[in-house]
Amino acid sequence: MATALTGAVTLAAPTALAVEATATEPAAPAASFALPPELAAVVTTVTDQVEQVRTQITELINPQHPTEPGQPAGQLSSAEVVDQARSDLAAVGFQAPPVDAAVTDAVDQAAAAAAGAGARYNDQVEITQDIRDRFVEEEVVPLDPNYRWHMDPVAKVMAGKPQAEFILHRVPGSWFDAPRIPEESMEAQNRDQSLFGPGTPVYVGDSAMCTLGVVGTDSQGRKVGLTAGHCGQPGDIVASADSWQVGPAGTVVATNQLHDYSVIEFGSNAEITRTYNGVTVNQVGGPVAPGDMLCKQGVATGNTCGPTLTADEALQISQTCAMVGDSGGPVLHGDRMVGMISGGVLPNQDLSCRTPLQGYAFMPTVSTSMDNVVRDMDARGGVGAGFRLAD
Repeated sequence: MATALTGAVTLAAPTALAVEATATEPAAPAASFALPPELAAVVTTVTDQVEQVRTQITELINPQHPTEPGQPAGQLSSAEVVDQARSDLAAVGFQAPPVDAAVTDAVDQAAAAAAGAGARYNDQVEITQDIRDRFVEEEVVPLDPNYRWHMDPVAKVMAGKPQAEFILHRVPGSWFDAPRIPEESMEAQNRDQSLFGPGTPVYVGDSAMCTLGVVGTDSQGRKVGLTAGHCGQPGDIVASADSWQVGPAGTVVATNQLHDYSVIEFGSNAEITRTYNGVTVNQVGGPVAPGDMLCKQGVATGNTCGPTLTADEALQISQTCAMVGDSGGPVLHGDRMVGMISGGVLPNQDLSCRTPLQGYAFMPTVSTSMDNVVRDMDARGGVGAGFRLAD
């Protein structure tokens, strides 16, 4: 099953500086694998729901966009979308959490107000003094282009937080309110160190932004980290996107494209931890069964959870929200890391999870099994073999 998914979407995000350069790249080839019938049914129904959500989102952002006869522009029933997706999953035996009416009602009311005011997505960075105080002087190093604050109504509604003061975007194309830089990272930066742990956003090479899965030490005591294999190549430098001012703090030393993992060896200016930004990994590996709720942490969509649809010794497929930028992020069952985000089951990135308003209406997500990764590292030898979690 691992090799059959090579045509699927991978979820490494270009940095903001590289978006223009990558915009004309050819689309990914169509997937060439056959899904199990029950999973194919989920994909079909969810794909239909994604198309409906995309239409509603377009109407919300642009009320002048043509709509179906009799359907007022700018109206969005988020509770309806979530309920429909829940029904689709229940039809094939998967139970999803119920709708939170208080949240969906607030979102819908704010959506109507935003559309009525003709609000538009504002791509300009709103730099406050509080933001400036968290970085070094602009004259020395420019502000991170992948750290953008938005205060417009549409950004708030699309993030599912209509009452929020502001929304943070860190990956182009994501409407989620992205994870903030945690206090522990800032404290390490004050020591001229970059802190790495499960879910740390990382820059890899010149153009990729991914998420770190887990960190620890190998049998030789080297500090190592794991992320998705498609995020970089051996020799690529790695820096924390939460403390990029420190500079490169690691290097990709090995990549396995078959199992989609990369091994990073960290330098003397890196600190490692098993707890980062509220995410803790206390165990690595172990079984996953259909119906198990899996949660992941990623720089694009934050912390999200969803049911397992199917799993084997190489991969897990779940209805866990993820998109570009989340690649390599830890997939957890409780505090046990069972996988790393790899991609989607279909090659069309438009079907990824981009806003919490989609509910479960997005293509299923593929994660690579940690048992498989650890087993392969040990068999290969070298950096990463004999992996142990950080203290």
